[in-house]
Formats: sequence, structure tokens, C-alpha cells
Amino acid sequence: MKVPACPTNLNTNWLNNRGVWVFYVGLILVSWLIISGWTDPGLAWTWVHVIHGLISYYLLHWTKGSPIQSDQGNMTFWEQIDDGVQFTATRKFFTVIPVVLFLLASHGTDYRRQPLGLNLAVVVVLLVAKFSSMHRVRIFGINKD
Repeated sequence: MKVPACPTNLNTNWLNNRGVWVFYVGLILVSWLIISGWTDPGLAWTWVHVIHGLISYYLLHWTKGSPIQSDQGNMTFWEQIDDGVQFTATRKFFTVIPVVLFLLASHGTDYRRQPLGLNLAVVVVLLVAKFSSMHRVRIFGINKD
């Protein structure tokens, strides 16, 4: 079953498949199970949130280009998703994931100050990077190329 997609970008069109979404959530849950084996289960959500934030920021919002020659070259992976069309199902899914992880991590640590601040910083950075007003914007010229 596929989500209706925008014009095809071979680098990102596979993200529109719901099976990818299930795999992504499953990978997050397996990560939590592994991490909760050596730390408190509530704190494990903070670890998963921070690790997910670092990896997803690098892969979605920092790395530019495409391995496919004919696709868009100087845009981040996030900017290439659904050819830049905002508020598609795929973009909403990848925006909701950090928010849900933030809520799980905050609740899991009983809203203690230090983990809450770290979790809040991670979710704010990830959400600001996903704003439609940040499309093709490079703050302070960082990662401008």
C-alpha cells in the first residue's frame, strides 16, 4: 500500500511506502529494547531520542545531494522529500516521530530538569529544521556549500 506521492524523485520516493514507516518505528522500538537492557527503561527513551535526533539531523537535514545523477543535487534529503511539497503524509510522519519520542523521553524521566532540557533541545532543533520557512535556508551560511 502506498501513500499518494508527488512527482518522482528516485532518491526519496521510497519513503512514501508505508512499509518503510513500519520498519522505521520498529527500528526505534528495537533500539529502545537494546538500550533499556543496560539502563533504566525511562532513561532509555532519552538515549533513543538523542541518538535518533543526531542521526536523523545528519541524514535528513545536513547531507546534501543524491547518488542518482538526474535527481536534485544541492538540496538536503529533507528538501528532496516529495520534491519539496510541504505537508505531505511522509513529511508529517517524519515530523511527528521526534515529537512522540520527546513525549516518551520526557515522561520516562519524570520530567526531571536535565533530561527534559536535553530532550527539549533535540526536539526544537529537529522541528525548526523541518519548518516550511526553512526550506533551502542555511543559518549563518553553515552547510551552504
